[in-house]
Amino acid sequence: MSISSGTCIKIDNLSKDYTNDFSIKKSGRNVIKDINLEIKSGEFHIILGPSGCGKSTLLNIIAGFISKSEGSVTLGGIEIKKPGRDRGVVFQNADSAIFPWLTVRGNVEYGLKMKGIKSRERRQISSEYIKLVGLENHEDKYPGELSGGMKQRVQMARSLSNDSEILIMDEPFGALDAHTRRIMQIELVKIWQKTGKTIIFVTHDITEAILLGQRISIMSKSPDATIYKIYDNDLSYHRNVTSPEFVKLFKQIQGHFDFGENI
Repeated sequence: MSISSGTCIKIDNLSKDYTNDFSIKKSGRNVIKDINLEIKSGEFHIILGPSGCGKSTLLNIIAGFISKSEGSVTLGGIEIKKPGRDRGVVFQNADSAIFPWLTVRGNVEYGLKMKGIKSRERRQISSEYIKLVGLENHEDKYPGELSGGMKQRVQMARSLSNDSEILIMDEPFGALDAHTRRIMQIELVKIWQKTGKTIIFVTHDITEAILLGQRISIMSKSPDATIYKIYDNDLSYHRNVTSPEFVKLFKQIQGHFDFGENI
């Protein structure tokens, strides 16, 4: 599906509980409740909140991996009911997301092969995105030969090669060391600027949220977690964590975590 400019994802009164899901031990209360949000096409949008507040639940509904309990989530005006190639997902644990028996190129081309794209075209497409994510000269390596940051690049290249218009990223850099995490943050911004993709990025790290996002949606604690505040982030890229503007926004957001609003 081609998504025109304007609203890309629209969420109306979205709630999720696990009352009838006996495979999951939950209290029966809503994990998320009455979430309303619009994400524009081409936007870098951050979902920020404390651990366990339902951020991943929200992403999984957008990705089509789990069903909602109430409300609606639409993509380009069409309700999301299942996973789709228009949404690529990048998980925190790359080891469980990429195939250890396939090379870098094999992983990137996997979705293309499933779509029936011929070998020569697959190679052209995979080469483009392998280069874009900085994995040139690593095409023939297996995941066991890659660092954590490189594995995340494989995930990104695979989603991009499938022409996903939206990248859904669930704390993708959370398991990386600080230096690698910063490198990946810089690279992700470059990829976003070059491709114009819509990115929905979950984190519990305020600094990461400000470094990356154009808008930052803040979630309250679960149960009954909701989005209660959205910050516009007009700081220009590259963002300097010591600049007065960065520090001011950090303190504003940190205040929600320190002093109330059920966060």
